[in-house]
Amino acid sequence: MEALPFSVEWYARWFPLTQTGIWKMCLCEFWLLLLGSGLKAHLLPDEEDVTFINEYVNLHNELRGNVLPRGANLRFMTWDVALSRTARAWGKKCVFERNTHLEELYMAHPKFNGIGENIWVGPENEFTASIAIRSWFEQRRKYNFEKNSCSGNCSNYLQLVWDRSYKVGCAVTPCSRIGRIKHAALFICNYAPGRGLSRRPYQRGLMCSQCDGYDRCTDFLCSNADRDQAICMYCCPLFLERFNYFM
Repeated sequence: MEALPFSVEWYARWFPLTQTGIWKMCLCEFWLLLLGSGLKAHLLPDEEDVTFINEYVNLHNELRGNVLPRGANLRFMTWDVALSRTARAWGKKCVFERNTHLEELYMAHPKFNGIGENIWVGPENEFTASIAIRSWFEQRRKYNFEKNSCSGNCSNYLQLVWDRSYKVGCAVTPCSRIGRIKHAALFICNYAPGRGLSRRPYQRGLMCSQCDGYDRCTDFLCSNADRDQAICMYCCPLFLERFNYFM
């Protein structure tokens, strides 16, 4: 590492050790220590960071609008605060396991039960929402649409392109260790309504050709102004009570 163009001693000669000078010297020493150690912070986004939300919601819609074979009835997705809070709460447990409360009424959401969930874990300094979500989408290579069969794990892909889902909320949590991964990032996305288990994830056909009656076509997906409105998580006291107790 190259020598710095000045030292703490040089800095101190120019700033007498008044109270202000002491503070300046301490700050300078701290700054030099950070540079000398090569410390690089990788701050994970908060679940309500607007840039983070736009990134993963837009990517969900982009991928859903470009499925193959083409989808006739996939819904446009919008952000949901309760789903993101549920993802954050479960993520803080730092376990690579499915949330056990997703099927229970008023546990994971004030309106829906049967919540869908996708989970990704990896090194914290390698996390981006795009890497995680695209890894789920890559499972499409294992899924045979014609036979509705999968040669491996396709569960994340199937939820990602599930036609009836239209709300999504995600959160990423730093964990000291998950399995063999130290300094891990645990990324969770919750979906409402969640996917079923027995059928194909969407109907094949001309894009938006099988939307519901009052829907319009937005980015090759079925959108609806009423359906896409925000759902108030504070308007259901029972949900808040159960969420705060169990999560």
